[in-house]
Amino acid sequence: MSLIKEQQLEGSKRRTPEVLKNINVKQGLEFTPAHLLRVIDPDVRNSFLFAGGAKPSGIEFERILGANDLVDEFFFERALLVGKPICRIAVRHDSGAIRGWATGFMVSPRLMLTNHHVFATPEDAAPSLAEFNYRLGVAGEPEKSYRFKLRPDQFFLSDEGLDFAMVAVEPVSLDGAVGLSSFGYHRLLARSGKVVPKEWLSIVQHPGGAYRQWAIRENQCIDATDPNFIWYMSDTAPGSSGAPVLNDSFQVVALHHSGKAQQDTQGRFVLKDGSTRDSLDGVAEESIVWIANEGVRISSICAYFLNAAPAGEFLTELKAAMEGGDVLSAAYSRSHTEIASATAPHAPISIAQGRLELGTLVLELKGRAPELSALSAAVLDSGALEAFREPIVDRDYVTRAGFNADFLELPTPLPEVIDKDKVVKMKGSSEYVIPYEHFSVVLHAERKLALYTASNVDWNETAKNPEPGLAYSRKSLGGLGKNDQEKWLLDPRVPEENQVPDKFYTNDNKAFDKGHLVRRDDVCWGSTYAEVQRANGDTYHVTNCSPQVKGFNQAAESGVWGQLENHIGKQAKAERLCIFAGPVLSDSDKVFAGTEDVRIPVRYWKVICAVSDGQLQVFPFLLEQDLSSVPLEFSITPEWRTRLVSLNDLEGLIGLLAFPGVYHDADRSRHPDSANAQAIEEQVV
Repeated sequence: MSLIKEQQLEGSKRRTPEVLKNINVKQGLEFTPAHLLRVIDPDVRNSFLFAGGAKPSGIEFERILGANDLVDEFFFERALLVGKPICRIAVRHDSGAIRGWATGFMVSPRLMLTNHHVFATPEDAAPSLAEFNYRLGVAGEPEKSYRFKLRPDQFFLSDEGLDFAMVAVEPVSLDGAVGLSSFGYHRLLARSGKVVPKEWLSIVQHPGGAYRQWAIRENQCIDATDPNFIWYMSDTAPGSSGAPVLNDSFQVVALHHSGKAQQDTQGRFVLKDGSTRDSLDGVAEESIVWIANEGVRISSICAYFLNAAPAGEFLTELKAAMEGGDVLSAAYSRSHTEIASATAPHAPISIAQGRLELGTLVLELKGRAPELSALSAAVLDSGALEAFREPIVDRDYVTRAGFNADFLELPTPLPEVIDKDKVVKMKGSSEYVIPYEHFSVVLHAERKLALYTASNVDWNETAKNPEPGLAYSRKSLGGLGKNDQEKWLLDPRVPEENQVPDKFYTNDNKAFDKGHLVRRDDVCWGSTYAEVQRANGDTYHVTNCSPQVKGFNQAAESGVWGQLENHIGKQAKAERLCIFAGPVLSDSDKVFAGTEDVRIPVRYWKVICAVSDGQLQVFPFLLEQDLSSVPLEFSITPEWRTRLVSLNDLEGLIGLLAFPGVYHDADRSRHPDSANAQAIEEQVV
């Protein structure tokens, strides 16, 4: 059943550009002379080639300028990626019966975009389903697909004039097998100018509920002057309500919604089977001969959404998604492709006298958009051996539960902060325990460093690799290229003035390492890849960072902090642990005067909690610069016994924390378990 409404066809007909009036349908689609096409500055379009961290090639520039119609090989890799967030929508009655099919696509971790004529009201969306990965595999066999419930009760926004509807989607599939985050989302770029006339467009769709199909570069833009709509022409691609219209950079240009249907001389609609109809009511969209299609500009939808959406988590989520983290931006970060222009691999790049030169390709910059010149200048740095980039971080912080005190068989409550005036409160709250994925941080207000961290550690192989076949390396989880280095980020939930910024560590000749207090490997576990990736990204908040010299931090440099972390990891191959860690923030710590004036802790501590034979065991360590964790069945080998310190003594050094009695009772430094116990105690300072 068609979901297109007659009034939308009439609206498209009223907006029919002059170009269509010169088409002879009987002789096929003939484009009018170039002077009839509406002109859009191609330089604005060129500037979008750099969006999301992309490194445009010479062929891309030439293609936009109309000098070359070839595509780079990475075009197909991008195509496979951008298909993932696109879903088939089963539009259903309350009874569950199918009343039509449509296409939709994710535009943030939880929000899906489709047409208003698909879902005019929340009640229309409530019984319907979004189905992802509904596609044929390489052998032509159907792959497993996953259906998700729509949640208009959580968020729904639509507009008839722009023919869009945005609705929240349940984060886990109906069968509980996969998370919505596995499919990613498309970034919405609010600025207009992502397409120019004569540029070829692609539409990814589920026409008539079919498996995912592509109209690759089959739609040519013929008009882009209307503030809310663009027109693109094709004689082959069927329409599909709610599909994304993509430019050659696979950026979403428009939301496909309707167009100009072919009519005979009597005004009757001509269908693909040659029959004619006076009305298209009840006619499937894929049966209609579309001689031109119309899409709603994404820039217009963004403007409407940002103005009309109620304040709350979904508005915050979409704003963050518009900044990056989408399937393409993440891929660009992972695969650091250098600019390879139409010439040799290391062709010279220069800007001089108003020209950008990429090997033999020369682009005149005179009179072009200012942002293009600025972005072009950035290209000069693209061949650097490494770059500092923020790893993938899920900015929807409401999902974070933080440290779980019931993670082990026995309760492990958080240490008590003795003077709460000395710790940082989260914005608009009296809460000072900052939750992340599998760990929490309490931040000292004056020192701008963690007073302590608390983490749940699980080294079970299934938890470390919940979705076999995916990459779980540091670079893969962070979405970084092989030469990229992580740029640590501020936590927006905490006042900026109470955090030591990344630049403190990267400037000043890198005097200090960025020492993880919560070790990345320790908390990178979960039931889904998304959960592991979320934990990985969370460890790169500066709230979890502490200044440590390389010889203390890195195991490869004989650093005791790193070596202890490795030792714990070896002990914890099948075990769960809870680990508390932090610096001893002493008044005698010296100030390092650099980009920021920071007093550098000399000593660091770590308290490891494990359960053995149904009993809690606690191992407190005091080190002179360095720490992390991992184990389950924890035991102390001789080389680490001299680092054990009593929990009473450790509390006295820290000064601002009191560990509950359950930890003192389980303190292994006070429970002799070898003939050397007394000698060990005598060595502890």
